[in-house]
Amino acid sequence: MPTLGRTSSHSLPLLLALLAAHSAASDSTASPMGDNAVGNRLLEEVYIFGDDQSVRTLPGSAALITPDQIRQEFANDINQLLKTVPGTYIREEDGYGLRPNIGIRGATSERSSKITLMEDGVMIAPAPYSNPSAYYFPTAMRMQSVEVLKGAPLLRYGPQTTGGIVNMISTPIPEQFGGNIGLRVGQNQEQDLLANIGGRTGNWGYLVETAQRRSDGFKDIDRGNDDSGFEIQDYLVKVSYEQGRHALLLKAQYSDETSNETYLGLTDRDFQRDSVRRYGLSAIDVMNNDHTGLSARYGFAVNDDITITTLAYHNSFARNWFKLSDGGDLVHAANQGDARAQGILDGTVDAENLGYKNNNRDYDSSGLEINVDHLIGEHQLAYGARIHRDTMDRYQPEALYDQINGSLVYA
Repeated sequence: MPTLGRTSSHSLPLLLALLAAHSAASDSTASPMGDNAVGNRLLEEVYIFGDDQSVRTLPGSAALITPDQIRQEFANDINQLLKTVPGTYIREEDGYGLRPNIGIRGATSERSSKITLMEDGVMIAPAPYSNPSAYYFPTAMRMQSVEVLKGAPLLRYGPQTTGGIVNMISTPIPEQFGGNIGLRVGQNQEQDLLANIGGRTGNWGYLVETAQRRSDGFKDIDRGNDDSGFEIQDYLVKVSYEQGRHALLLKAQYSDETSNETYLGLTDRDFQRDSVRRYGLSAIDVMNNDHTGLSARYGFAVNDDITITTLAYHNSFARNWFKLSDGGDLVHAANQGDARAQGILDGTVDAENLGYKNNNRDYDSSGLEINVDHLIGEHQLAYGARIHRDTMDRYQPEALYDQINGSLVYA
């Protein structure tokens, strides 16, 4: 199969990004600003609310998926976690949560385009303003908690201000040196590994983490031994520095994914007979993508009442979903009784010039945010500004194949 437009790298970038130091949600007494109480308010720039108590007092409606829930379920699928949140609607796609479709309060769930997706308080959709459809989604198993916010408070975060916000909190830097390894195996050669190590020395802190996932998939492709699964490699590095009223955290993330996934479905009759079947026409369908996330956050407590946080971020995402272009027309025709269309799907009828498109797109988003939190007695005021730029570039040539004796031949 020809590959066009880009190549994929499997190396961890050497760049380190900056992100404000924050403590673990499980240790709410720790402060990135030392013993100064105002330091805890820096968490609001990473956490939206952070703990169960804040959920009950926050204006609007909110829900928190806690570290205990994620740990007990050893969750690797964001769909399963969000199904426990009221007012959140999920549409499954691949069965593994790689490309979730999330809607909140009636907003369409299509590619999660009507909600704001964030990781550690940074917008994570490939191009959140110009092309918010989220063909990229962070690896759920490396998250320690998930926040869902609905109602008026989400106006602060944008750009999607009608549905809601899903903010995923990644593994924090531990207070003491240590590490964790989690491994799960299952059917269809499914293997999930999460490993991290980190700690603090003086004013410095660090964390290195990787998530590795693979599966042969649960669907059976006609006339071959091709698997319908996926492979994911995800790497994360954080480095923090804390001194007095200043806090800094460095963060870099890189992931690479190959998914043998397709848009081609089944006819009604074939689905009733075998719901996990895949036609041989989809044997060469595959998505390759990679994502790099860099961010920089610096927090400064002017005094006990005023905190200033500056955030710079950059995300790049490239994906090429090579797949059959007009397979849906064949399925529709076969459902209407077209014997030739059914034969092409079954591989018993030859066909010429079947189009397979390189759905090849490159996304870049970057920006700068400045936020000021100001306590006035029992009231809190928040001021902020964001400068943001995102782009999406397409190069989508089509390759032609012939089906001859049930096999695909490049034309």
